[in-house]
Amino acid sequence: MNQLDASDELALLISVTGRINGCLYRCLNDASYSIIYLSKSIETLTGYEASEFVGNRVRSLMSLLYEDDYAHTTKVVETALRNRDSWTVDYRLVTSTGQVKWVREVGGGVFSESGELQYLEGLILSVEGERAAEMKNAARLEKVVTTTGNILSDAEEILRTIRILSLLSFNARIEAARAGEAGRGFSVVASEMKALANGTDALAKRIAENVKAVRVAMRS
Repeated sequence: MNQLDASDELALLISVTGRINGCLYRCLNDASYSIIYLSKSIETLTGYEASEFVGNRVRSLMSLLYEDDYAHTTKVVETALRNRDSWTVDYRLVTSTGQVKWVREVGGGVFSESGELQYLEGLILSVEGERAAEMKNAARLEKVVTTTGNILSDAEEILRTIRILSLLSFNARIEAARAGEAGRGFSVVASEMKALANGTDALAKRIAENVKAVRVAMRS
């Protein structure tokens, strides 16, 4: 199989990127990350034409960044640059229609032979579907955690009630013993109360232990 030259490789990468709803970029490491190159597929992703971003002619790519994600995203990039490493970071972009989209950026710095940082470049891909699934799972997990917390509270309340019931049955057996023959029937009832309390106590403890095990498993 023939090897592709650099221009063919770039054309292939741009073509593939366009098919998977993403874009390629190269920018300067200045205050506004001025765009040097941005693939045309940015329009599919954001609704804005690539030419509007080059040299930040109309807008910068960073101007589309969702405000709450700005500090985290820039910190990840700056940390990676200090370590001469690549970065992968998820953040949100606000499109031309005002829609908020989750994207994943994989990028890195381009350094000269002398070690001077020349450019930043990378790939930005839409991960809207993945993020939607993650958020749905997070909501489900939160609901499960809340529900298991309620179950634990109920189990603790049951255990407190059982302790009171066990104490009452113990006192009842003492009183039945004092009553002699006249208290025999009450003694049987007290014994049944004790047996019921013991069985329910063991069940409530198992429920509490199982719920705690579920919560530990969810955190792991």
